[in-house]
Amino acid sequence: MPLNHHSLVGFFREAAPYIHMHRGKTFVIAVSGDALMHESIGNLFSDIAILSTLGARIVLVHGARPQIEAHLTANNHKGRIHKGLRITDDKTLAYSKAAIGAARLEIENHLNRALNRPPIVNNSLGIVSGNFITAKPIGVIDGVDHLHTGKVRKINHQQLGQLLSNGNIVLLSPMGYSPTGQIYNVLFEEVAGFAANKLKADKLIFVHERTYLPDLPKQLNLSQLDDIKNSSTERLLKEISHAIHHNVERAHLIDPNIDGGLLLELYTRDGAGVMIDNSHYDEPRQANIDDVSGILDLIRPLEAEGILTKRSREQLELDIGNFSVIERDKKVIGCAALYVIEGTEFGELACLAIHPNYRNSNRGQRIFDHIKSKARNLNIKNLFILSTQSVDWFTELGFKPFEFKKLPQSRRDTQIKSRKSKSMILPLP
Repeated sequence: MPLNHHSLVGFFREAAPYIHMHRGKTFVIAVSGDALMHESIGNLFSDIAILSTLGARIVLVHGARPQIEAHLTANNHKGRIHKGLRITDDKTLAYSKAAIGAARLEIENHLNRALNRPPIVNNSLGIVSGNFITAKPIGVIDGVDHLHTGKVRKINHQQLGQLLSNGNIVLLSPMGYSPTGQIYNVLFEEVAGFAANKLKADKLIFVHERTYLPDLPKQLNLSQLDDIKNSSTERLLKEISHAIHHNVERAHLIDPNIDGGLLLELYTRDGAGVMIDNSHYDEPRQANIDDVSGILDLIRPLEAEGILTKRSREQLELDIGNFSVIERDKKVIGCAALYVIEGTEFGELACLAIHPNYRNSNRGQRIFDHIKSKARNLNIKNLFILSTQSVDWFTELGFKPFEFKKLPQSRRDTQIKSRKSKSMILPLP
């Protein structure tokens, strides 16, 4: 469906901060052999060229498993697999080199075509490949010699860094070389993870068929990732986990069936894939003065509907120490406040709000749990709310109706009577 002018303008407005954010950042993008077989794969490489013109430093890694299998089948050579690893004998190595070489040439052709379309051609961007990977043999496992199947030993990341600084896209194939002149077939997932770690990449991105993955949420942390048991993607998930445990900030899984999925994942707030990281992304945190504008943008529509009590900017600035927020890509999408009633064991939960686009997840529950934890740490024994339209939700959280006149006098004196709020309380053991 073609974009109308309004949606196109909206996309650019949403993408603008990400364009700035990603400029000069290093992305390792790994494309599986299955993804390379898509009829629309040329669009993906056009999108990678766009990333490069927008200032991202791109290392592109490709797989070739189905391509190798096709060569083996065409030549009536039965490949052998042991514990998920190909045993690369001399013939298999020859067919692997042919398959990988053909895949690399096809990728270079797609990228060259994309990079030579005006006005990209004026940016002097190039594609560089070479023997950057040093490998060693896997050797004998359970009595089975894997012959020319290898493991990555090191990657010349200094040379890669220089090539990236000169504006090149670096292309890495799943082949490694030993100092003695041996060639080894290596896992593309391992190449991608190793390169991302050595380059301290900002993102490790796998374009991989989602049919091989279980249904995943749009966000995962490492704990959730490590709980996934899937034999067909064990290597991929292992490399992602290892990378994020070390030098890589975030990893992404993108389905090649989604046209433009790479651009949508990187340049829109909600993305089009799965994001994995090691930080408390999207988790509640203490608010600070820089959050005031974002909180106001969030709560103004709710104030207009009478759901929340109106607050001036000045009042919010004075109260900011009481607030916690949930932030997503530098935009406040949730907030709540905890007010301690001095001289009592009461605390008030107030101004709990979640942006409408993000209410289908458990963010409301998470920020409530965050406030409840803060209240316990402050020795608050009774947490109360005053609500006009959210009584059912608070009831589900365990709040019970409570007579307003039993609240501390200091809080009763400041209540706006015309709101006719209902008071509820939650004892904190």
